[in-house]
Amino acid sequence: MHDMQLNVTIGDEGATFRAALEDPLDISIPVRFDGPQLAVFGGHPARRKVFETQGFTGDVRRGGSCNCEIYSFSPHLNGTHTECVGHITGERISVQDASTENLVAATLVTLQPVAATTTGDSYTPRLRPNDMIIGKKAVAAALDAADPLFSGALVIRTLPNGPEKSSRDYAAQPAPFFSADAMKEVAERGVRHLLVDIPSLDRADDEGRLTCHRIFWGVAAGETSVPHPSAKTVTELIYVPEDIADGPYLLNLQVAAFMADAAPSRPVLYKVTRI
Repeated sequence: MHDMQLNVTIGDEGATFRAALEDPLDISIPVRFDGPQLAVFGGHPARRKVFETQGFTGDVRRGGSCNCEIYSFSPHLNGTHTECVGHITGERISVQDASTENLVAATLVTLQPVAATTTGDSYTPRLRPNDMIIGKKAVAAALDAADPLFSGALVIRTLPNGPEKSSRDYAAQPAPFFSADAMKEVAERGVRHLLVDIPSLDRADDEGRLTCHRIFWGVAAGETSVPHPSAKTVTELIYVPEDIADGPYLLNLQVAAFMADAAPSRPVLYKVTRI
């Protein structure tokens, strides 16, 4: 196979980088219909059934001429998904309309969640002693060390990072979440696309506040209408394998064509080198 390279210019000063298109790094968790599945917020597993009408069965194994199935799942609950500000508004804002960016300069960082009691970070509702959070100190240190040219998207891998994340029951093993201070740091640094390997930016039982979602999209507490919808996106439930190193990448954020606040997505990273 021939090498496939793409030269991209990033930043006002025109720094040029080469992206290795021949080596795509898929960091998505697919929606699975057989075998172990993610369990998030008490949602139902993804399901499928054969489409049948009089004279037609959509299953070749049962004598049908082709396979045709009906799928039931939620983008928010059953795999990697990308969502927009329509997730928290009364207006039905579609993720398809939120952002037209395809290739984005991105930085991958690995962060260790910490016990809330070991930080001075805040959250609404109040942090509890057993909460594990992604704190401001870790986020700020990671962004300080990153190349500012690659700040369009921030991809966060949390520790521990075993492959069981792809089929984890988050009711039995609650996920860490961002403190309000950490999310303010992300928003103030100009990140347009935030990708995380947890089910939500916020605590699962947060009284419906969605504090960190609101901070990222610039929507005040209690507001359900926005005069100018944010073009920023959040991608949740990714999985970044251990052999993908921290650093700068070119991100191809592939979002399924759903006219909804969220859609299944397949984020792909490409290694870059400066030329």
